[in-house]
Amino acid sequence: AGVAHEINQPVATIRAYADNARVFLDRQQTAPAEENLDAIAALTERIGTITDELKTFARKGRTAAEPVELRGVIEGAVVLLRSRFAGRLDALDIALPPPALKVMGNRVRLEQVLINLFQNALEALDGRDGARVEVLVEEKDDGVVLNVSDNGPGIPPAILKSLFTPFNTSKEKGLGLGLVISKDIVADYGGRIEVASGAEGTRFTIHLAKAA
Repeated sequence: AGVAHEINQPVATIRAYADNARVFLDRQQTAPAEENLDAIAALTERIGTITDELKTFARKGRTAAEPVELRGVIEGAVVLLRSRFAGRLDALDIALPPPALKVMGNRVRLEQVLINLFQNALEALDGRDGARVEVLVEEKDDGVVLNVSDNGPGIPPAILKSLFTPFNTSKEKGLGLGLVISKDIVADYGGRIEVASGAEGTRFTIHLAKAA
């Protein structure tokens, strides 16, 4: 299930870009069509990276942690959500960390964590006036903390209590398996995810090990 979840994200985005490219070509607008095709090429490279990682996972049990630029992870997650949430990414208020800040992990897998969190927040804010998702990074002596906060309606207490349990969700898709996978990914690299939610919104806090 985890493998399918990681592959389906870029595949869904590729489909959206392909549909867009077809529309632009029908209108004889070659420049935007080329931009969409370039995006498809980049996403196919990402799928190749994921499959390479899965081969490594099969041999070693999991991908070894390595220093990863957190800024690049955040930017990569936003790119993958751009097509699906076109016109809604303005809600993202991201304070990007400096390129020099690195955490221990794997870029593709950490991107998947942020994709899940950003997607959940944006879906919770759908149709809400003044929608806002704030992303802040704090560098501490013993690690790096990344906060993803939204001003949505909050998570129902019954769901919040066992949020990281498979298939425990308040909607048809989004919250549930994705968060279970995210928790496991972060734990694989010595980190943890915490959540706080109420009537004023939800905040996910990711603790990651800082690269030396």
